[in-house]
Amino acid sequence: MTASRFDFDEEATQFYSSLGVGITIHDADTGEIYYANPRAEELYGYSQAQLNTLDIVDISPDSVSKADVIDRIRAAGTGQPQQFEWRIKRPAGEIIWVEMRLSQVTFEAQSFVIAAVRDISEYKMEVRHLHLLNRIVSHNFRNELQVVQSTFNHIHGQTNDKILNRMRRAIAELIDLTSWVNALTAPTSDKQNKKINLGNLLTNSVEEYKSEYPEINWEINCENVYIDATQPLQKAFDELIENAIRHNSHEDLDIAVSASEDIADQQIDVRIMDTGKPIPDMEIQPLLDGYDPDPLDHGKNKGLWEVQTIINSHQGILTLKENSPERKIIEVTLPLADPQ
Repeated sequence: MTASRFDFDEEATQFYSSLGVGITIHDADTGEIYYANPRAEELYGYSQAQLNTLDIVDISPDSVSKADVIDRIRAAGTGQPQQFEWRIKRPAGEIIWVEMRLSQVTFEAQSFVIAAVRDISEYKMEVRHLHLLNRIVSHNFRNELQVVQSTFNHIHGQTNDKILNRMRRAIAELIDLTSWVNALTAPTSDKQNKKINLGNLLTNSVEEYKSEYPEINWEINCENVYIDATQPLQKAFDELIENAIRHNSHEDLDIAVSASEDIADQQIDVRIMDTGKPIPDMEIQPLLDGYDPDPLDHGKNKGLWEVQTIINSHQGILTLKENSPERKIIEVTLPLADPQ
C-alpha cells in the first residue's frame, strides 16, 4: 500500500493541514507510515515522501524500542488507545522530545492507526530543571551548610588550619552550586545561543587543567567543530573532566579528550576517557534507566544526571560507553552548527 491510498478530498486535506499537531497514519500491524501532514514533516524533519518509506523507530536514538512501538500500534489498532513520550533525532542532528497518541481509525472499511504527535521538548526541560533545582536545594545545599555549621561548632576557642580549609571548601562549593542554579533556572529567553568552536573550547579547558595538574597524563585531540550553545555547556564539560580529576589518584592517571565531526549524522562526537575508577552505580543508574533520581539517594557530587540536563537542553545525548576498572568513556553527541 502506498500514500496514494490516502489522497483525501480537499476538505479533509485542509483539515489535517490546519491541525497544530503532527498527524501520521500507520499500518495497524507493521507500523508502516502511509500519510503525514505538514506539521508531522516539520516535527520529524523529513518530507512526506521520506516518511512514507522511513522506519519511524530509526529516528529514535535510544528512548524507545521498535518492538515497543509496534506493540503499541497493534494495541491501538484493536481499539486500545496509547499515549507515550520518546526522543527523536532530526536529520540535522537535533534531539527533541515528542508525545505520541495512537488511536484506531477506519478508511475504506480497513483499520489503521492514527498518531497525533506534538513537540514537548520545552516542557520536558522545564520539568527536569525543576527536579534538578529541588535536588540541589534540598540535598546539596543542606549538606554543605551542615558542614559549615559543624565546623563552626568545632572552631570555638581554637584556630585550626585544617578546619578552616574545610570551611573554605564548603563555602566554595555553595558558591558553585548557586551558579548552577542560576544557569539552570534562568528563563529560556535569557539563555542566548552563541556559535562557538567546541574544539577550541575543549582544548583551552584541557590546557588549563594540564598546567594545574601536570602529574596527570593528558591527551587532547579536538577538531574545529561548531555548535550553537549557551554558557552552561562549558560548565557541563568542565564537570565531566573535573570528576575524573577529583575522584581518582593522579598517579598513572590518563585523561583523553576528543571532539570530531560526523558529517553523515550532522553531529559532533565528544569523548572524555580516563583510566581511573569506574563511576559508582548510584551515579549512573538514572542516566542508564532514564528516571529522575531520589534527591536524597545519590552520591555527594553533582553527578552525570545534572550534566545530562545541560546536554539535553542543547538537543544532545550523554552516553556512558564503557565503565570498567581499566577505563571509563563518556560520550556526548551534539547537533552540528554551520561554522558560517
